[in-house]
Amino acid sequence: MRGFSQSIAFLRESPTRRIDAIRERLKREKRDIINLSAGQPGIPPPIEVRSLLAKQLVEDNSMELYGYTPSQGIIELREAVSEDLKRLGGIDVNPDNIVIITGGQEGMFATFMTILNPGDEVILLDPTYFGYKPIIEYFGGKIKRLGLSMENGFKIDIEKLKELITDKTKALVLVSPDNPTGNIIDRDTAKAIADLAVDKDFWIVSDEAYRTLIYEGEHTYIYRYAPDHVISINTFSKDPGIPGWRLGFIYGPSDAIPKLKLAAEEMTYCPPVIAQKFVAAYLRSEVRLKHLKYIIEEYRSRRDAAVKALREYLPESRFVVPRGSMFIFVDLSHYIRDSERFAEALLERYGVTVIPGTYFSDIYRSAIRISFVVESIERIRMGIERISNAINDLRGSL
Repeated sequence: MRGFSQSIAFLRESPTRRIDAIRERLKREKRDIINLSAGQPGIPPPIEVRSLLAKQLVEDNSMELYGYTPSQGIIELREAVSEDLKRLGGIDVNPDNIVIITGGQEGMFATFMTILNPGDEVILLDPTYFGYKPIIEYFGGKIKRLGLSMENGFKIDIEKLKELITDKTKALVLVSPDNPTGNIIDRDTAKAIADLAVDKDFWIVSDEAYRTLIYEGEHTYIYRYAPDHVISINTFSKDPGIPGWRLGFIYGPSDAIPKLKLAAEEMTYCPPVIAQKFVAAYLRSEVRLKHLKYIIEEYRSRRDAAVKALREYLPESRFVVPRGSMFIFVDLSHYIRDSERFAEALLERYGVTVIPGTYFSDIYRSAIRISFVVESIERIRMGIERISNAINDLRGSL
């Protein structure tokens, strides 16, 4: 009988994709749209590496840059990733324990395809990245939420976490630096969570998409404390900044890697070879650390400009200055009630894109996520001024 899977109903169009579609329509109408929603970089990869790849594309007449690769990814890239994890994080990950994936989204899908059975419980923080909920529910997982408070900087309460753990707990998802809050999990908290995972025998799914974009403090590689219980999902969409080339990697324990490889293989067969070659060259290039230093300094200046503008134009807003990632999570409860309706009106009438807080949180329903990495400092200030104007014009109706 013709019909559809019941599970497909759990999948929803990404809210950022939907907003991007509206933004593109308004741009075609010659509207000036200030992009404070995008979760992608505003700075391209270094010209030195782009030039190197361009030269290869012109001069190499073999099929090496156009053919299939091993499903786990080319060894050249897996070795470069292993070296990079050692250089930046001081952790030893064998290249055989790394799977190259077609972007972080595939990494999320492959991970839960590998570890979840129907009825398994997965703990998500609140707020946290909206992409996990539909995937977990697609595979029959049950979500439990650990609420975090802006008042204490979104710090994880270990005792409250313990109360959520049952014999059905399969995994805890951690995003650090976080999307949308920019919070960084400190070393003591990471160690306590790792000890809990080992003691209660559940997976830690560690989303490290923004691990290199840190403005104050440092990233803690929780894999160091519980290597047999951690699956880490990474992407090259943020650094070096190739979101459209769809590349990332997973690392984890040796018993999980073959299964993760198989899951990814069934979805895309192998990652795009051109992206793999590019990132391998980038990670091993002399400009890698120089480029990373440059983008951190540039994004920090844009973050500081956004913070200053928020304090100037929206003095009753509440937020924690993000120490990492690309976003500021701004509570506008003093001004508005419904962040979805506000974001829609803000885009259609004032030409500014933001992401409603309801996509990330059941608690902060009057919040918005502001991205500070795409636009220039001048346009970031202009966008936040437009947000203030929208609030003044629409006050009481939202």
